[in-house]
Amino acid sequence: MAAGSPPADSRPIFPPDAPPPPPQGWGLAELHAHTSASDGVPSPGDLVGRADALGLDVLAVTDHDTIDGALRARDIAAATKARVEVVVGMEITTRRQDHVVGLFLEHPVPIFRPLVETVAAIQAQGGLAIVAHPFLGVPTSISAKRLLQALEYVRFDGIETENQYLRAGARDRVRRFQETHAERVGAAVGATDAHFGDLGRALTLFPGHTAADLRAAIGARATLPARGGLQHPRPALADHARNQFRSLVKLPVMRARTLWRQRRGTGP
Repeated sequence: MAAGSPPADSRPIFPPDAPPPPPQGWGLAELHAHTSASDGVPSPGDLVGRADALGLDVLAVTDHDTIDGALRARDIAAATKARVEVVVGMEITTRRQDHVVGLFLEHPVPIFRPLVETVAAIQAQGGLAIVAHPFLGVPTSISAKRLLQALEYVRFDGIETENQYLRAGARDRVRRFQETHAERVGAAVGATDAHFGDLGRALTLFPGHTAADLRAAIGARATLPARGGLQHPRPALADHARNQFRSLVKLPVMRARTLWRQRRGTGP
């Protein structure tokens, strides 16, 4: 275990039903979390502090259609010497409103582009493309049919088979899909899609403790999706109001500005 990391069994969010650890121990990663840079409630700094307190090894900040919050979170983690390692990510909206999470990004990914083009843009800069909360039957969640069509042209690096929004039926369908198409859809991962700082409702366990270890585990399909062991309190009404305002007012304005920059050739 990395120096200064708490023992696995003492971390509040460690899954109580986790299997025996590998020789390197289990690292804990949250791969889908939002900040106030998009429609999340906590600031980037607050999210880093929360992740550190919970004992996460890796936190991927994946705001909607921007990496600004992730960059701030990474800088704050470095400046405060936080134990948690921040991965720069982004939840990208495609032309058909499917959502793809990009991890290990260097710069923003163009938004509202075809799904295949979006995945290619993530991977072209060395990032990993993860299917976000699939098979939910809502516009922001890709269907099995469209995902199969995309897999004729691109390979993903992973798919969320554990997510707080996946009910039992959808979770089983996603798990079976991943097992059947693992070569093309990639690793099975767990990710909360946290908007209220409620990190670790769904986790990715991986051998090791660093972001590099996580990336290697995703590439080797050696990750383990799991539900965290901590029960978070229900968000306050004021936090729900902040989330809704940012989702319904702030995000559309931000996306309009991004699309304008893209059309002018001055943005991603």
